[in-house]
Amino acid sequence: MKPLAALFAAVLCAAAPAVHAQSGAGYEAAVAGWSRYQDVAGWLEGNFSFDRGRLDTILQRTRQNGPAGLLARAADGTFALRSGYCTDAAAFAIQSLNRINPGYRARYVFIKNRYGQPHHWVAGFMDGDKLMVMDYGAGPEWSAMRGVHGPYASLDDYAAFLGSLRIARFAPESVEWRDTFPGQQD
Repeated sequence: MKPLAALFAAVLCAAAPAVHAQSGAGYEAAVAGWSRYQDVAGWLEGNFSFDRGRLDTILQRTRQNGPAGLLARAADGTFALRSGYCTDAAAFAIQSLNRINPGYRARYVFIKNRYGQPHHWVAGFMDGDKLMVMDYGAGPEWSAMRGVHGPYASLDDYAAFLGSLRIARFAPESVEWRDTFPGQQD
């Protein structure tokens, strides 16, 4: 084996147990080791996948019940399942960010789609005096939204960013803070 290949194999083998140990440790252990918003974003980026079936279920519920039909998983449920739709990712980010640093003052941001459903939910938080937005719950069609965005002076700046994206059947009609989630936690 060539020296570089051997080194690469050794690094992979050494890292594998740590990855396995973290995935089996559960949400409480994981969040206890996080200290920055980048840790939350890193977990979502590396572990969370969009679940179209869950989105379809939620869309059906909201057509029947309005906003009360929305569901958001608790952070530990999202950690265990590693999938969901935008509100699950936003709830995970909000709960995790506020646990590791209450100064983030994380809360929901609702994005009303000018074209109708689906609308979108993300996590907004403060890093010092600047607004940041964490979005790992966008589906494949809206993948340009994924990531941590900012810093912004206000939600108007984030809305301008969203408006600059070229996404089929999406244009932000309004972007606003929501102190309370209109649905239920499941």
